[in-house]
Amino acid sequence: MRRAARVAGRLARLALSSTRPPPTPRRVPLVSVITATYNWSSVLRFAIESVRGQTYPNWELLVVGDGCTDDSEEVVRSFGDPRIRWTNLPANSGSQSAPNNAGLELARGEYVAYHGHDDLWLPGHLASLVDGLQRTGAGIASTAFQTLGPPGSNVREIAYLLRTTEFARRSTPSSVMHRRECAAAVGGWRDYRELVEPPDRDLIGRVAAAYGSAFVPVLTVWKLNSAMRRNSYVERRSDEQAALAARMRRERLFTLRELAAFASLQLRRPEPHLPEMPAPPAEVPPGWWVTEWRRIRGLEPPC
Repeated sequence: MRRAARVAGRLARLALSSTRPPPTPRRVPLVSVITATYNWSSVLRFAIESVRGQTYPNWELLVVGDGCTDDSEEVVRSFGDPRIRWTNLPANSGSQSAPNNAGLELARGEYVAYHGHDDLWLPGHLASLVDGLQRTGAGIASTAFQTLGPPGSNVREIAYLLRTTEFARRSTPSSVMHRRECAAAVGGWRDYRELVEPPDRDLIGRVAAAYGSAFVPVLTVWKLNSAMRRNSYVERRSDEQAALAARMRRERLFTLRELAAFASLQLRRPEPHLPEMPAPPAEVPPGWWVTEWRRIRGLEPPC
């Protein structure tokens, strides 16, 4: 009962803050948005449109292919937007660390945000994070995000409502923004083969520990986790992104309806249905998480 009351209170506060107009930051420095992508151009289009729809005006988008061999470059160039730049690594590295580091080297912004190529932002996302960094002086900030499992999976998660663990475990790259110099100072993204934990959690945790973190209590990100969708990189579907993007555009009460759907699922608590993943070994070897997630997505083990 106490847990339910706590979640209900947080949900009510999140609903109230998420329905307010996006803030107007005191100043509008350049924000570099980095999107790491690999051979899934059908979802990439929706990610780019999500960035172009931001209320925050001063951004650049760096789309970095991780050795792409499909038509991702053509999709990027089809927008004809000088704020969007494309670069492609010579070979696939196996995770987002290498393309994100390449993006950091190209970034010109004072702040850096990350946008997963299969995730979606609401229009006020960047404005909310810039305002949060300016108000708090933190090195990194995160908004709330909802993780959606595939249709029929009974999975809807809003980390800040259900978990009370450390900042890095409650954040995902699509929900964070950090000061550019902070990532450089801690050494950037590390190779997943050197890490026991996922590389995004490692980077977010190191920046937060060194420069402080801030939570901006607004729901702005919808994460459609590809590791929850078996063979997602083989099938390369984009119907979920298309439907969600259309709803975001046309539904005035979109966020409230999503929060109501989340609350309903929490009350019913049905059994989730997701791809089976083996339990981590007692001593998790470096790179284990990324390797297993690649297997579920239908990707070959990286070299």
